[in-house]
Amino acid sequence: MKKFFTSLLLFSHCFLQAESLEHRHAIAERDFNPSYAKLATGDFKQRRSSQNHSRYPWPVQVKSIGHTMASYQNYSFAGAAYFHHGLDIRADAGSAVYASAGGKVINIENYMPGDPAYWEVAILDDEGFIWQYHHVDRESIPETLFQAYKNQTPIVAGAKLGEVFYWPVVTFGERFHHIHLNVLGKDKSYWNPFEFLEVLPDSSSPEIAQFHLVVNGKPVSGNTVTQSGYSVAAEIRDFILSDVFIVPANEVRVAIDGAIPFTVWKFDGLPGGTDTEKFVNQFYVPSLACGDYRCRRPVIDLGFKLNSTQVFPVTLGSHFLDLTVIDYNGNSTSRRFTWTVK
Repeated sequence: MKKFFTSLLLFSHCFLQAESLEHRHAIAERDFNPSYAKLATGDFKQRRSSQNHSRYPWPVQVKSIGHTMASYQNYSFAGAAYFHHGLDIRADAGSAVYASAGGKVINIENYMPGDPAYWEVAILDDEGFIWQYHHVDRESIPETLFQAYKNQTPIVAGAKLGEVFYWPVVTFGERFHHIHLNVLGKDKSYWNPFEFLEVLPDSSSPEIAQFHLVVNGKPVSGNTVTQSGYSVAAEIRDFILSDVFIVPANEVRVAIDGAIPFTVWKFDGLPGGTDTEKFVNQFYVPSLACGDYRCRRPVIDLGFKLNSTQVFPVTLGSHFLDLTVIDYNGNSTSRRFTWTVK
């Protein structure tokens, strides 16, 4: 019995420790809003339209992608859900972190004061985009980088920024050492780092796990609805150089009853632009989705639109949709779902 209670206490301690780490992590990443973000002038649409736009090397030796900018994050005891808004690039602890693009060092900061996991190095590149590298080990940041920050002198692409911090959390059986990378453009908007970095060798297609009929935000059983205010949702999973870390697909397309397909959303940027929380509970189905250290389930409302309107038919009878999901490399999967309105 004593052994049982000892094990129970140990489990409770570990759970509370993980909860505390998640709480701090959510606050640190979601609420960090530095004043220097106004320095970003990079025009993403203009950059993408240019035939000669640069692609930059990855800042670390990539093991896998732990989260994309579209990943659903909801640490329920830490406030509102939010889009992850950057990339978690998994790498070995202690491995070198290099500047993908050169430019001016505009910040070196512990943005969660007192927690050594939350040191940032931020670079303003020559195109006007800000690269935020989070979770750099403070003890590894070179003195030359501090001098460049102090003296406002530029650094070159490939300059060492430091090393990957030893992450204290094991999730899905693996320790989550990583660099969180954000890219900000003009008006403080977040843009997809995949658009700036060299293309990874990812040849696996996303998966469409299951469909759900949703009424008033809740799933209903079966394939029949009787109300006009319903929606269809799908659990969509992608894996980028990993077989455990679920991430959402980059693009979701839907065709209803054989009509012309429409794009639910393509994650060049966030639906809310500068706001990581805006639209997250309309794009994802909160009653079905989860995203924390213990659960990942990206369930997407296939009727999502920035200006919300009813997109699913209300006429009586059988209906179908063809869903196509596409990852950043262009790998795709399609699946049909049929339901009845009575």
